[in-house]
Amino acid sequence: MFNDKDTSVVDWKMVLIVCSLIVATLMGIRNCFGLFLEPISLFTNSGKEVFSLGMALQALTWGLGSFIVGMIIDKFGPQKALAFGIFCYALGVYILNNPSSDFIIFNFGFMTGIGLGAGGMSTIVAIIGKTAPPEKKSMAMGIAAASASFGQFIFIAPTLFSIKTFGWQTTIVFLSLITASLIVLIPLLKENKTIKNENPQDKSFDFKDIIKFSFSNKNYILLILGFFTCGFHVTFIGLHLPNDLISKGLSIDIAGWSLAIIGLFNIFGTLFFGWLGDRVLKKNSLAYIYLGRSIVITLFIILPPSPILALLFGASIGLLWLATVPLTNGVVFTFMGPKYLATLGGIVFISHQIGGLFGAWSGGKIFDIYGSYDNAWWISVMLGIVAFLFHIFIKEKSFNYNPDANMVKA
Repeated sequence: MFNDKDTSVVDWKMVLIVCSLIVATLMGIRNCFGLFLEPISLFTNSGKEVFSLGMALQALTWGLGSFIVGMIIDKFGPQKALAFGIFCYALGVYILNNPSSDFIIFNFGFMTGIGLGAGGMSTIVAIIGKTAPPEKKSMAMGIAAASASFGQFIFIAPTLFSIKTFGWQTTIVFLSLITASLIVLIPLLKENKTIKNENPQDKSFDFKDIIKFSFSNKNYILLILGFFTCGFHVTFIGLHLPNDLISKGLSIDIAGWSLAIIGLFNIFGTLFFGWLGDRVLKKNSLAYIYLGRSIVITLFIILPPSPILALLFGASIGLLWLATVPLTNGVVFTFMGPKYLATLGGIVFISHQIGGLFGAWSGGKIFDIYGSYDNAWWISVMLGIVAFLFHIFIKEKSFNYNPDANMVKA
């Protein structure tokens, strides 16, 4: 018979498994949407821009949703927020199976954006934070985050097979049903009542003051501007890389595997830069990640297209993919400590998603005008260099926020 301690251990591990499965599924499916750009554009006869705008709306809605999801969690609990997110995501994916008008595509973007905002990592972090023992939280959150990349890796090949075997519309229905089935896992996400909030928000917290103080510091502004580039890169590449490779004469299989390899190598890149971030200044790691992206993209542009180049690009960019996320949150933590991490990190994430909006939309627009993504790739290179310079000039130290003095000392 298990004692209380044993039961607690079993509970948080089960919650971690369920959370990781949900994240892997939601993010795995999201990273498959680029495979549908070409068939949906042919179906609607509207070029690449319309579906790109749908994905741009998803990025923006996701960012705004993640920012306000904390209030939903506080009122209704993370489990209900997660269930709501899964429902919206499944519905949004389902309506894409018959995109008979631009309005449906925009609704797809809006609904899946809400789903990712309410059912994504913000909610998962809240659930794990209320369940895992304090000494296991970092590890648990790291595993949950890595599952997003693993989901990208494992979903691409089955989705490709389904598109070629059953058609893209039937595949969309399959993906929506897979998403909806996650609802049955929600009852397993039980909160551990013995875990208390380690950093309760004290009475000195004032949202307007925090925003004012933070934006008075140029280092925080540089971090926000730099993270815009990350959003542009990952959304543009995730959505448009398959069509770019196909337009260059490569097969859809190579295009799909290039996306899948990004997810696989992102796991290793995130672990490596997480390790490095504990040993050197995080802002320096971020600077060289952005510079590295610009170098990799430049080589991808100037070298002749081939299956080997496509797969090597996927592996190289995967190492530099989302390693920015924990490092960026780490810099925010250094600036203001744990108490305001959710608020200030949420603002930085909105910048990331605004970058994603422009990455998704501009890629489709540029392709429709020029019949090529070359200009969008060069924009990505320039943004990477700008983000590199921004992070070089960041001073990674505490703001020394004093709510009583109503000022920030940098």
